[in-house]
Amino acid sequence: MKKIFFALLLTPSLLFAQKLKKADKQVVDGLKTHIYFLSDDKLEGRRAGTPGEALAVQYIIAEFTKAGLAPKGEKGFTQSFTIDDGRVVKNSSVFQVDGKDMKPGIDFFPMGYSPDSKLIESASAVSVAEKGSPWFINLAEGIIPNKENPHFDLQNWIQLQVRNASDKGASTVILYNTVDSTEELKFEGKDKSERSPIPVAYVTRQAWHKYLADPEATYDFKIRLETEAKSRTANNVVGYIDNGSAQTIVIGAHFDHLGYGEDNNSRAVEKAIHNGADDNASGTAAMLELAKMLKKSKLKKHNYLFIAFSAEELGLYGSKYFVEHPTIELRSVNYMINMDMVGRMNDSSKAVTVGGFGTSPTWSNIIRTNAKTNPFAIKIDSSGTGPSDHTSFYRKDIPVLFFFTGLHTDYHKPSDDAPKINYTGELYVVKYVFNVVTATSDLPKLAFTKTREQQVGTSTRFTVSMGIMPDYTYSGAGVRVDGVSEGRAAQKAGLKAGDVVTQLGEHKVSSVEGYMQALSKFKKGDATKVKVKRGNDELEFDISF
Repeated sequence: MKKIFFALLLTPSLLFAQKLKKADKQVVDGLKTHIYFLSDDKLEGRRAGTPGEALAVQYIIAEFTKAGLAPKGEKGFTQSFTIDDGRVVKNSSVFQVDGKDMKPGIDFFPMGYSPDSKLIESASAVSVAEKGSPWFINLAEGIIPNKENPHFDLQNWIQLQVRNASDKGASTVILYNTVDSTEELKFEGKDKSERSPIPVAYVTRQAWHKYLADPEATYDFKIRLETEAKSRTANNVVGYIDNGSAQTIVIGAHFDHLGYGEDNNSRAVEKAIHNGADDNASGTAAMLELAKMLKKSKLKKHNYLFIAFSAEELGLYGSKYFVEHPTIELRSVNYMINMDMVGRMNDSSKAVTVGGFGTSPTWSNIIRTNAKTNPFAIKIDSSGTGPSDHTSFYRKDIPVLFFFTGLHTDYHKPSDDAPKINYTGELYVVKYVFNVVTATSDLPKLAFTKTREQQVGTSTRFTVSMGIMPDYTYSGAGVRVDGVSEGRAAQKAGLKAGDVVTQLGEHKVSSVEGYMQALSKFKKGDATKVKVKRGNDELEFDISF
């Protein structure tokens, strides 16, 4: 049997040194067509829930239709889901000083936990804290005395000052910062902290110097703080080859990208279109070509479900939504193959990373890492998790494989463009995946095995980890645990999947970013307490890093 597996995977071998056949040229042409369209400027970076994403959806539907796939979404080929964008500052917000209007969202903004307020009118001085008037708090009062304290949490300090001001009769709290060496606060629309007892706003440093430079002067204020909920709708695209089998193989790739970098996930400083040719027009193109190949093939012992996922860049929204709202029976899924960034195979190293190797014992017989006739060098990663959509299927106890040709300097930058794709290299990946599918055609359903788990990346730097996988789609306060890694700090402490982390040490946790900020306060060897909600219960655990 192993010899059969081995022979099946030799088909694309030695192609690097051979002239492409007609069929291979057609695949390469298809890859180019797909990638050039999906990474065109007119799609404006395919940010989930935007008109650019909608253009990509239309294209993928057209390609599925041409390939002969049947629609398998919730409405034709599409499966819609809502992305919670938190809250935004309403233009009706007012901060007027002596008749001069500040610009909401630019000169001032409500803090994410601030309640909306009616119009507050007052004549008072910045330096005077009077009952019934706005109180002004200089963040320097907390920053300067604690600048050497690694555990100082500015937000906790602010909320303590707000509660104190509220208890003493302040109508609202206005924050400002005279420490030029520190970053300005930013509006955190996804802050899900408990609402403060009184409205709280931040005035930017530039606006402070322009409108409120004299702390002893009396100013006439008119202040109204208002925010509103914001959401957008994204779409997975789902196509199906129904061969009447009891088992289905899922082949997926995310098609969304970063737009102009609005979600703070760009590695570039400038605001520009992020075309995402490799990330992940390449994987989407590979999926589309595999759909054509499998539709024309004699492989009829499985059904094939092809899913173009949206909102992967925001935290696996699309794939998580699909596995929670599947359009087929998940128990019928034999395994899932995910392709993310498969377009930049290095011409010298010719290497491909295959993740999910440990999710089924069958993979070791099929993914032959040491075969000299492999079309490329194979690096294996046993983990079934990582920062891409196969993770969502692994969490449902489904074997997975993840194909990836590696990071590069254009990753999450506007320079990830179509001319930089190695189209011949991607052809070899497509043919290899096809042969993996072929190799499993006559096998019984694959057994599933659990693996070690990886932490999904974040922009916040930290030296310790609890060993949890956050649920990025959770819209409540805190961080819901989607998975707990074996042998790591969270499991040893007693945390379970489904728990919602609300506090780590002295640091309250209202969002994933807040959780990461809290982690950054700790180093290896530290011990603290973690508070979680488990159902209706509030629990506290000792945790050591």
